[in-house]
Amino acid sequence: MTGTKQLAVAFYVAAALAGAVVGITVDRYFVRSSFMSQLGDQRAMRDRLADELRLDATQRAALDTILDARNERFEALMEPVKPQLDSVGAAARTQIRQLLTPEQQAIYDKMQREREAARREEKKA
Repeated sequence: MTGTKQLAVAFYVAAALAGAVVGITVDRYFVRSSFMSQLGDQRAMRDRLADELRLDATQRAALDTILDARNERFEALMEPVKPQLDSVGAAARTQIRQLLTPEQQAIYDKMQREREAARREEKKA
């Protein structure tokens, strides 16, 4: 393969990877956050489930116990890999910032701060 062809292939691979990173980011930050905001917070989701199923007080209490136990198990499973996940996310955010103009970086940074604030509020609930 000639140098020009190798350069073209490398450029194509880099463009595909950048496109994947941008696509994943758009999905995570815009699509999913929009979907989650429509569902509301965790308490609202539980209330909606209980209301739609017409659960009585005893069933609601049992549902809360089940979901709390599930959440605790999820957190226990995620704890060992959380630092690695955080590292992957931080690296992707750094790469995304490098794609952006200074004006876009300011907007992106604001979006990140808002996302973190929403995440902290969700943990309080």
